[in-house]
Amino acid sequence: MKKGEQFIPIFKKDLKLVFNWKTLMVIVFIPFIMMFLIIGVPMLFIGTANTTVYICSDDLGADVTNYDNITFSLNLGNEAIAYIQLYANNVSNLDIEIVDTRLDALNASDGIYIPANYTSEVFDGSTAIEYHSTAGPNSFQGVYFNEVKLRIQELVLGWFLTLNLDVEFPDYNEVAYFPPVGEPTGGWSQSTLLLASPFAYALFIMVALIGNMGRTIGFSREKEDGTFETMLTITKDRSLLVLSKLLVGVIASSLSILAYFVGSALAGFMAQSISGGSDVSAGLEGILAFPMSDLLSYKGVLLLIGLGSSLVLAMLALMTFDTMFSKTVSERIGTSVVMGLGMLFYFTVAFDPGTTAIYARINPFYWVYHSFLSMIDLSFGWLDAMYLVLFVGLLVLMLFLARRAIEREKVLFT
Repeated sequence: MKKGEQFIPIFKKDLKLVFNWKTLMVIVFIPFIMMFLIIGVPMLFIGTANTTVYICSDDLGADVTNYDNITFSLNLGNEAIAYIQLYANNVSNLDIEIVDTRLDALNASDGIYIPANYTSEVFDGSTAIEYHSTAGPNSFQGVYFNEVKLRIQELVLGWFLTLNLDVEFPDYNEVAYFPPVGEPTGGWSQSTLLLASPFAYALFIMVALIGNMGRTIGFSREKEDGTFETMLTITKDRSLLVLSKLLVGVIASSLSILAYFVGSALAGFMAQSISGGSDVSAGLEGILAFPMSDLLSYKGVLLLIGLGSSLVLAMLALMTFDTMFSKTVSERIGTSVVMGLGMLFYFTVAFDPGTTAIYARINPFYWVYHSFLSMIDLSFGWLDAMYLVLFVGLLVLMLFLARRAIEREKVLFT
């Protein structure tokens, strides 16, 4: 058999190591169920949890004269709070919290602010409150929050009917408040920083799974089964063994990434259906999972390529250790090095996604992380180009070392 003809049988043999139930459990089922449970299960509890509405009233009140020329001192802000509390006492899943300042109310997940001139403005023909809500309108929380706002409008109309004023009902307005976005760090925009934590977490989890994957489809599996020596003996071009393992590693890594994102996507859709909104930020989704709108855009493509590149790096590193050292040494050193770099990377960027610390810059996983996020941010510069050059150079170096190491094994078996 010619050298080139040996590749297909070698590749088929390696593929069989991937497509068995034990390996598929590690590379497909575990990442899928892990993300589905991490994101989906908390949302089940969040969707049925109590709704807390925070209210602040600075209303100073006003004197109002009715149709009998009787003057009433009214404070519709305080009246509204009392009316809302009466409603909440009859609803089991609704809590009302009175806060002291406008920002305390409007920076909460569900908050309402009644301004200082509220009563006087009402009887001048217009009224407006400020509100902020993170719940979707069709969720339990959104329905309760809308009911609370409705009680304020009911109170105003009720007083107009009671006083029997000869004026039209005031225009009732609700002004949405959007909390200010913090200043971005690390030179990236805020939208890019929102992707940084999920990307770092996904990369870390995938690298952690690669350790087990290497023992099931890598050269360490061949050494454990006692077939490594045989493969070295019968293979004419031993670089084909490295190429086959690398391609199989890419396939296995792609399956893991696909399972990870499918689990995230299904849990995300479930979270959206529970919350009733399309921009879900409740629970752990905003920390561990990619926003659906970004995942289904060019950003998602770049994130997938970045994760795939990181997994190729991890697989090639394990394979290099497998070919250069004995089974015992390679399992101890190779897995420890890859996992150590993965953990160092994650805990470096977990608290500061835009870090430029020196211990981050010397980590190969950081090279992928920073360069691909910079592509998404459209701020790709010379430093990111250097990271990519270093990354590609490291891949070539490890591939060269693995190929040379496995070719040198010939002296042991001839």
